[in-house]
Amino acid sequence: MEKQPHQRKGAEQRPEVNSYGTDDPDRQAEIERARADASAERKRNRAALEHLVEGGMDPDEAEAVIEYAHSIGKPLSVEFAEPKTTDAMPERERRYRPQVYAIDVDSRERGIQYGLWIEAEQDADVVAMLAGSPTVNATRWEVSATQSFAGLDLDGLNDPKLIAQLGRGVREHGAAYAAWAGIAGVRDAEELAKFNDFFVGSYDSPEAWAREVGSDLEWESHLDEVVQPDLRSYVAIDYANFAREAMQQWDAVQGHDGRLHVFLR
Repeated sequence: MEKQPHQRKGAEQRPEVNSYGTDDPDRQAEIERARADASAERKRNRAALEHLVEGGMDPDEAEAVIEYAHSIGKPLSVEFAEPKTTDAMPERERRYRPQVYAIDVDSRERGIQYGLWIEAEQDADVVAMLAGSPTVNATRWEVSATQSFAGLDLDGLNDPKLIAQLGRGVREHGAAYAAWAGIAGVRDAEELAKFNDFFVGSYDSPEAWAREVGSDLEWESHLDEVVQPDLRSYVAIDYANFAREAMQQWDAVQGHDGRLHVFLR
């Protein structure tokens, strides 16, 4: 029988090792369940962290709270609803510190979960993360989660310049920029750069937007001029209907903050 190349005479050929480290189906199923549970716990922790940070807590303090909750056996079980305009911290007072969780793709393909939370505008942190990878010469990475990003989903993105552009936009303009990214596309740097050209404003409701338009154009004053005084109290502008019709001609998006963000189309 012909020998296998590079195999010592009499030595047994080792079976190929998979990411589970075992060929036992039961053991593989157990490992897969453990991975799924760990993944679910990470998602809960990220959701808790984003919720606390967007509520005004410092990220380091938020991480300490989550860690303490786990240490006493009482993980946070908050229902993370979308922020509303009645939130304790209004959008105009909220400060975003966009971060992404960059994962090492090379390690993930080996069944190793490794990554790091980094500031969205600090691509040098990605280099540091890969340098500390458990996989030798790891070079591939991508975003698997975000926090303090006004609800923007960047999963799978791995362009540091684009991530920095998105992070800077959210830091400077908040949920309005995240709404614009949803219109322009998170991968279109040229369109994203047009935010200031298309942004009209942010409003508490469609009717509030309509009323501001009416105020700018002095609709009520015009009615005072053309409608007889004894009939004026019976003549009113249907702002709600105007808003519904105007939204067919403008891009009006309800943001992560619960407000209406309006853009030219």
